[in-house]
Amino acid sequence: MKTVAITSVPGFDEWREASRECLAHGIPPEDIIWQNVQSVQDDLFGHQEQTRATNKHQIKHTIPKSALVLFKYALCHSDTKRFALCYRVLWRMIYENRNLIQLKTDEDIIQLYMLVKAVKRDAYKMSAFLRFKELEIEGKEHFVAWYEPEHYSLEIKLDFFRTRFKNMRWSILTPYRGAHWDTETLLLEDNPDPSAVPDDDRIEKYWLTYYANIFNPARIKTNAMLNQMPKKYWKNMPETSLIDDMIKQSGARAYKMIIDGNKH
Repeated sequence: MKTVAITSVPGFDEWREASRECLAHGIPPEDIIWQNVQSVQDDLFGHQEQTRATNKHQIKHTIPKSALVLFKYALCHSDTKRFALCYRVLWRMIYENRNLIQLKTDEDIIQLYMLVKAVKRDAYKMSAFLRFKELEIEGKEHFVAWYEPEHYSLEIKLDFFRTRFKNMRWSILTPYRGAHWDTETLLLEDNPDPSAVPDDDRIEKYWLTYYANIFNPARIKTNAMLNQMPKKYWKNMPETSLIDDMIKQSGARAYKMIIDGNKH
């Protein structure tokens, strides 16, 4: 039984290197225990007496780039079983069916796509719900945001933020990693300090005024809003402090809009 320890998050590079080694030596999924920084994985597959002999010469395997992309997304998921699942799919692609990834009814592939879908959705929410606050560092404007993703999705969105805010100095901090952009270089930092984010700033006041003005009480759909913007994201979004009062007042405001409209 081989134990593989993944010490980084999300862990794709370590997993890829370890998988190459395991494949080269012909080690099947049931003979590997994957450990990671969150927890020690139990031996889910059970111990088997029969193991494969180690190859004297390592064999290199190639797989489609599309499969690697799926693995990269799936390994950003917080599920501690993700390393074992991805290696099992990889093994089966090489030794059973090269086109396995296309079999959407296969149980392993179903699980893989579920992880990928969850990570992509989490990454989208980061671009939708992240809010910057303004700081001054060494006499220069700097914008910082604290965000708590469900998965390890920060790296997936860095190209988006680097392109969208190319000429702005910013930092995005998450519980596991921070990203710092100075308009030229992107630096990553593990376990950043959330206290670097100010409680409020000048921009936040303008944002609150803007949000209050664009709120349309006649179109409020509370259930749909909560589905798209769950309350767990609210604490880091300044405009959400206004939502409860605006919902309570929506009936009166909608009625006033109708009366004012009829006057014209």
